[in-house]
Amino acid sequence: MPADITAEQWQPIDEAIFAKHILAAVRQIRSAGNCGLREAMELLHARYAKLRAEAPDRFACTDQDYWAGFYS
Repeated sequence: MPADITAEQWQPIDEAIFAKHILAAVRQIRSAGNCGLREAMELLHARYAKLRAEAPDRFACTDQDYWAGFYS
C-alpha cells in the first residue's frame, strides 16, 4: 500500500532533505507514511529528485556530495 503523506507532513521532511539529514528524513517518512524502510527509501529518493529539480539553490552541495557516504 503506498504511503499517503500530506503536504503538511512533507514540510519538515523536505527541510531535513535540504539540510542533508538523510536518516532523519527516512525516519520522518516512515512515521508519516506508516511504511517500511524500503518504501521510505524509495520515497526519499523520489522526493529528493523532485526537490533538486524544483529548488536546486536550496542544496549546499552537489548531487554526488549529497549521497557520499550514505549506502542504502
